[in-house]
Amino acid sequence: MFDQTIDPIDSCGCGDTGYLTTRTVPIDLAHGVGRIDKVPVYHCRSTDCQEFTLPPLVSRRLEDIAEEMEKVQATEAVYTWESHQTQSSEPLKRTNDQTHLQAFTLQFSGREYADAHVVLIVPGQAIFFQSRLEDTEYYVLLYEANTRIEGIWFSFLKFYYEEPEFTYEDFLEWSDEGHLKELGRIPLDEVEDTLIGEFGEC
Repeated sequence: MFDQTIDPIDSCGCGDTGYLTTRTVPIDLAHGVGRIDKVPVYHCRSTDCQEFTLPPLVSRRLEDIAEEMEKVQATEAVYTWESHQTQSSEPLKRTNDQTHLQAFTLQFSGREYADAHVVLIVPGQAIFFQSRLEDTEYYVLLYEANTRIEGIWFSFLKFYYEEPEFTYEDFLEWSDEGHLKELGRIPLDEVEDTLIGEFGEC
């Protein structure tokens, strides 16, 4: 389910600490210069800085999107993790739940709360939080892809992880052993209020 992992913090193109965000990126195409919207990048948040860094996963995906754009002679596209299978004349501009989820999860990059902070984001799928009160206490919002309820929903879960460094790969293996405690299910429009209620405003 979670096949795309990007750390929330890395390096900006200017050399300072970069925080995961999204922006429009120009791209060279066989038929001219195009642009791709909502591309995940690392940026230092300085309004004067025009530099940024692309996560390796994103760089590889941009190459695929560029090929798709060239096939249909498009000059604009919206970043997605998967190709859209559609007969539309503008297949790459189609808005769907996955694009919405990516934008929603990425907005939590670097997010701080009174009692927790974001430690990892899996774009469009999950947001991981570490407690400020106890280092081994973690929480995760997991997108429920197969829910029968209308709208976008997340499971809110709590778990304890005692390894000194939290890694996504270890979490996947470890979570299969049934260590997650479900705290509830939350519709997308109630996520922010729920997190503030649970962790408090910073």
